[in-house]
Amino acid sequence: MEEQLQKALNNVSFSVNAEKQTMDITVIPHGETAPISFHLNYQIVENGENTDIFITKIASDRLWIDEIVKLWLEKSNFQYRIPQNFAGIIKMFLK
Repeated sequence: MEEQLQKALNNVSFSVNAEKQTMDITVIPHGETAPISFHLNYQIVENGENTDIFITKIASDRLWIDEIVKLWLEKSNFQYRIPQNFAGIIKMFLK
């Protein structure tokens, strides 16, 4: 998956505000000249030994992408299980 992302994206910038539980991501897809920015709201949830991250809201600076993401969020659950060996490190940065 990482290899596919590297082929598809020329540049990525990423910042996290753990206090507000938000992320800002800017990417330049291959073949594009202008970057696309995303703002995400997330929650870290611990269930016993498992740690999950839920993406609760995504907004983009491109209207058509923003609308697609809103439709996708209505039908999908953006929940990802964080592998146990990374959970401690990820929680330090995101929580």
